[in-house]
Amino acid sequence: MGNQISKRIRKTLSVLLLVLFVASMTTSSVSASESVKYIENNNDSYTHGYWEGYSKGYSAGFTDGIAGKSPRIFLMIYYGPDSGYNGGYYNGFRDGYGAGYNVGKKLYDL
Repeated sequence: MGNQISKRIRKTLSVLLLVLFVASMTTSSVSASESVKYIENNNDSYTHGYWEGYSKGYSAGFTDGIAGKSPRIFLMIYYGPDSGYNGGYYNGFRDGYGAGYNVGKKLYDL
């Protein structure tokens, strides 16, 4: 009798765990699709320019840092989010260059 009850409890717990697992997978995929939807709606030219500039700036900065060159100097110009692609590209390139240069310089100094 006690063995039958423990088997029933075990089966019930297994089913509950399976339901919880499926529910958690469903909610995570729904939240992921919501974030993609938000990104598509909020994909302005400044953000696009920033990330393109960041990746190219990181590459250029890393190359200069690992070669032991002195860093480039950027003018302190503020481009706000309403400045479009060119402002985003400049800000991204400047930020990416600094990050890439620091990593390259650390590897050069090893």
